[in-house]
Amino acid sequence: MIANELSLEARDYDMAFTEVSFLLDMFVDTIVTFVGKSTPSLAVAAGRRMADNMPVHMTDKTPEVALQELVRIFRIQQMEIDGRFNGPEAEISISHCPISSVCKQRNMDLDGQACQMFHYYIAGILAELAGCPARPKTVATGESCTFTLAFSRPRQ
Repeated sequence: MIANELSLEARDYDMAFTEVSFLLDMFVDTIVTFVGKSTPSLAVAAGRRMADNMPVHMTDKTPEVALQELVRIFRIQQMEIDGRFNGPEAEISISHCPISSVCKQRNMDLDGQACQMFHYYIAGILAELAGCPARPKTVATGESCTFTLAFSRPRQ
């Protein structure tokens, strides 16, 4: 019998999560080993590529609009994410962070390489959507994750 999403059981999802966690752990480790200090740049580049493929139409390329679109799209994907500007910086909070779940599964450090790469990946998405570079800074990691993004030019 061929399985499909209608015939999957909780055990199937658990096995898939274990496999994805393993693969993400291996990818992060391999990237850090071979790319080294340029790892953040690689994650930003991946985020920029992703932004080109996201279903957005922005008439205003500003950090504020970019953040609204990112939150809208990630919520469609069932991510519990909030974003707002706090002064000159954007603050992003993710409840039940999927990267945190992977880190726990694989005994990886919270706020380690996987978290940092994810934050730089998000920065790349927002940089591409807003038309200006963004630099992330982690505020808190765990079941809920919060990080800020500083954009390189003044907001309009």
